[in-house]
Amino acid sequence: MNAAPIKHDAPELTLDAFIELSQSLRWAQVPEATRASVRRELLDYLGAAIAGRAAAGCPPWLKVLIDIGGRPDARVIGGPRVPAPTAALCNGYYGHVLEFDDTHDEAVLHAGSAAIPAAFAAAGMRGEVSGKELCESVLLGVELTCRLGVATKLNLVEGGWIYTALLGHFGATLAAARLIDPRAETLRNALGIVYCLASGNHQSTREGAPTKHVQPGFAAANAVTAALMASGGLPGVKHPLTGEDGFSRVYLHDQFDPARAIHGLGMQWEFDRLSIKPYPTCRFTHAAISAAHELRTLLGPDTDKIDRVELFMAPQALDVVGRDAPEKRVPQTRVNAQFSVYWSVASVLAHGEVSPRQLAEEIPPSPQLREWIAKISCAPDPEAGERDIGGCKLRAHGIFGTRDVKQTSAKGHPDNPLSDDELLAKFKANLRYAQVSDKQADELAETILDIDNLTDIRPLADAIAGAGAAQP
Repeated sequence: MNAAPIKHDAPELTLDAFIELSQSLRWAQVPEATRASVRRELLDYLGAAIAGRAAAGCPPWLKVLIDIGGRPDARVIGGPRVPAPTAALCNGYYGHVLEFDDTHDEAVLHAGSAAIPAAFAAAGMRGEVSGKELCESVLLGVELTCRLGVATKLNLVEGGWIYTALLGHFGATLAAARLIDPRAETLRNALGIVYCLASGNHQSTREGAPTKHVQPGFAAANAVTAALMASGGLPGVKHPLTGEDGFSRVYLHDQFDPARAIHGLGMQWEFDRLSIKPYPTCRFTHAAISAAHELRTLLGPDTDKIDRVELFMAPQALDVVGRDAPEKRVPQTRVNAQFSVYWSVASVLAHGEVSPRQLAEEIPPSPQLREWIAKISCAPDPEAGERDIGGCKLRAHGIFGTRDVKQTSAKGHPDNPLSDDELLAKFKANLRYAQVSDKQADELAETILDIDNLTDIRPLADAIAGAGAAQP
């Protein structure tokens, strides 16, 4: 059901509530389960960013920004100290480039890929920042991004936005401003300023363009810039979300519910509903990947005797990753492969995995993978919800007859979570991909998981940047 149209002279309830929460939030008062969620999220994001740096290197278009130079505020992963907005942009890109960072499945976005690099960049600029302060800022920023997402009723496909970056601008700004200048007036102005910068669209996903993975970096950099300008005294608009020409009307066609955005705020945490991704592909592919793994286990040696595979997916997922188009069936770029359910399911059936190794070795697809892709067809699932992200039905046909697999919550969802051991294994595999030894990875993981006991995070930030430089 669509949200009722907003009265555009209404108070800015959502941001007012978050500003109040920011003023009162103290780490010791946060439930331990949520604090653990923050630590797990940081471990996951930072591992993905280090692996992302190994996969992407430092392309010339990113190096030109680093070479501009300026005040050495914060470290780029695998690189030097640069101005805070540049560090935020680079590290936002690295954390997202493998599509291995979290999602919030109901909000349909990556929650930490703008807020976390913005927080680290702001902390680097400020100097001595405790782990508790960083965790508080990340918690607030991710929570705002997620709550804006669950309060948004406009389908990704209908709007053409990419909510990771679009809504991430606001969450990243709250995270950065909380560390740069936590006064309520500064937070309010920063959120009003960043509305002028908010952007993020799905066209780069459609075309398989690398700009898809830079968009969270743009949000993180714009967030730091907005926080700095607000701290310097620039007033922002007072009603960026629900003003007459505010975000809700202009971007979301009034399909935004402020009451949903703040329901239970400070008592119930959307942060706890993050999905940790086991595969470096779009989350819309994950239910099908999980189903393919289950099918492979079910069939055993008979997997090679599959004649054809039918996939039934939610309409939104089908549009984003399941369209029968050349870029989905024979992807020529990393982005197109990551947004192809054909490529993803074929990788499981052919190789038993979907990992960064496939992203390096199976683009374009090998003849073996093309044979598997040709066996797969996709159709809409009439029982799926309009914004469903986690379920699918898979049907395999062969000399064994027909085998059906249904997946309702893809692996990594909070209802089907990665265990602590699985999360650590993912982190170590990511660092192994970056040529970091398991011993070094264990030591770094231990420090990250103890981050809220650090009095100064600068040594940790340097260790993370150094790990990103480990590969040849």
